[in-house]
Amino acid sequence: MRQNSPEATEINKRFFLAIDYLVDIKEIRGLYTFTKKHNLNYWNLYTVRKEPGRRVLKVEYIALLAKDFNISLEYILLGNGPMRKE
Repeated sequence: MRQNSPEATEINKRFFLAIDYLVDIKEIRGLYTFTKKHNLNYWNLYTVRKEPGRRVLKVEYIALLAKDFNISLEYILLGNGPMRKE
């Protein structure tokens, strides 16, 4: 299996940092809650979390974080600015 680019790996990691943040502030209970709400395959996302350098997130998952939880796309994609938009 080939490796992701360093940029793709960092995007994966920031996505899961945002999920963990939402859990910490009690907006979601966990990754399973996020996947259930959006009818996504939990095991696919779990695998991306465990292997961020080898698996790729679907862009729609990032869009769901931005739309539903006001997570900054600039933060997820570029690592710039605050995680959450004001």
